[in-house]
Amino acid sequence: MATSKLKLLTALALVLALCLSSVGALACTSIYVGSDLTADGSTIFARSEDISNSYNKLFYVSPAGKHTAGEAYNGCYGFTYTFTHDSYAYTAFSDDNGSGVCPDCGGTHAHTPYEAGGTNEMGVTVSATETIGGTDAVYEADPYEDAGIEEAEIVTVLLSEAATAREGVELLLSIYDGAGCCGGSGLFIADQDETWYIENVTGHQYIAVKLSSSMVLSQPNMAIIGLIDLDDTENVIASENLIAVAQEAGSYVGDAEANTIDYVASYCGDQEANSRMVSALAYFNAETASDTPATSDYTISNVDAEGNIVPMYTNITLDHAYSIEDVVNYYRIDGIGSTRNLETHIFQIFAEDGVTDTVEWVAMDDAVYSPFVPYYPMLTTDTYAAYQLSTDEAAFTEEEPVDADVYYATTTTVRTEEGRETVEGFRALPENWAGSMYWTFDALSNLVEYGNLTDEQIAEVDAQVEAMQAQCYEAYASLQSAVAEAESDEAAAEAVTAVSADTAAAMHAAAVELVNSLK
Repeated sequence: MATSKLKLLTALALVLALCLSSVGALACTSIYVGSDLTADGSTIFARSEDISNSYNKLFYVSPAGKHTAGEAYNGCYGFTYTFTHDSYAYTAFSDDNGSGVCPDCGGTHAHTPYEAGGTNEMGVTVSATETIGGTDAVYEADPYEDAGIEEAEIVTVLLSEAATAREGVELLLSIYDGAGCCGGSGLFIADQDETWYIENVTGHQYIAVKLSSSMVLSQPNMAIIGLIDLDDTENVIASENLIAVAQEAGSYVGDAEANTIDYVASYCGDQEANSRMVSALAYFNAETASDTPATSDYTISNVDAEGNIVPMYTNITLDHAYSIEDVVNYYRIDGIGSTRNLETHIFQIFAEDGVTDTVEWVAMDDAVYSPFVPYYPMLTTDTYAAYQLSTDEAAFTEEEPVDADVYYATTTTVRTEEGRETVEGFRALPENWAGSMYWTFDALSNLVEYGNLTDEQIAEVDAQVEAMQAQCYEAYASLQSAVAEAESDEAAAEAVTAVSADTAAAMHAAAVELVNSLK
């Protein structure tokens, strides 16, 4: 490879204030669109994993039996779990600890840090690590547990163990009841029959709601469960002391006699919509959107104006029936698609009970400049090798790294005896960036976002990314044909694994060529 430099010398307006040995998914954004509101009748939900720029993420298939019955699993931050049976196979993303030292906790023990989402062979899908938090008052009433489950371990445990979405929900909530958790989060657990959304912002208190087919939600690191009648036991599971803890904190909003609670108001206080929520609501329906939305404009409820229990709903409306293209474009909204994206996964679940009822769409790094490749996760036996390449970390230096092939100007925050200090410098990508799906699209994104490209060059990149995405939509049709033509499940698995891998390889090659041409 030529040693021409990718010099992105426009200062990057990103301060890496997070210590990467202990990170959470602090700028992620989720979406859910019920099957009544989609063009093809599928349920669609998705999440971007958004932490920092230039931080490698891997995508792979965790093989059946990776964890064995009776095995004690040690997570990043003190949580342990004993598997009850040999683990199911599942697709997953994780942070890169191939060096033997976890980039999150610094541990050297065997574990898979921050498995962010995936589907197992039984058809259970989990998307986790959407960080949220509550008020100091509720935290003091029910503090986090140091040895509780952390976002980093939820996908690993649930996809290894659960054969149905309900099993996954019950397992996670039992862990919250017992070991507790060490950080707040919102997450999805689903199968072909139901989709659950769960929030917790204290050590042991939680609320899980079964989402209806007629609702839409956006979740950009904000609690979004509003007024809930807990007597709706078919669609709601809540911790025993959910109301009592809020009462102890002096923040309870609801009617205790009627067994209702406004979760956001009780646990998160006077929450205001962040900029990503404002943008999402405008994307859904510009005519009804507000620059200063009220909490009731986006929160989930099962209580109507007369106080009756009704199917879960939000007050979000769509201006048309949604397709996969609409959700892809949702992740290209300013502030949602960004250089901080590590990966974005979209799940489509159809009502039929079979190995093709779930489709997983995968984009690495910045979703604005990365096409979403389709997979049948229950049939996929492996992923394209470039998704799995473990590399050195991107290196920060104060001096311009003239020997690096790809680098860009940026700032970072370091700890000093006086506190925190912002330091200007450069971040250089690993030498083997072009062999990695993540690093290739990271290079492309940073070149476009922070390089000195002309408007014509940027327009050409946009056009090529759109062309790549069109190829991915065609690949989905090829997946469907491959299954229809296969004479056995084994043949179908081999065929769809090849289609997805070939598609990913084509996207990778096109992006490498594009980066090199722009350098």
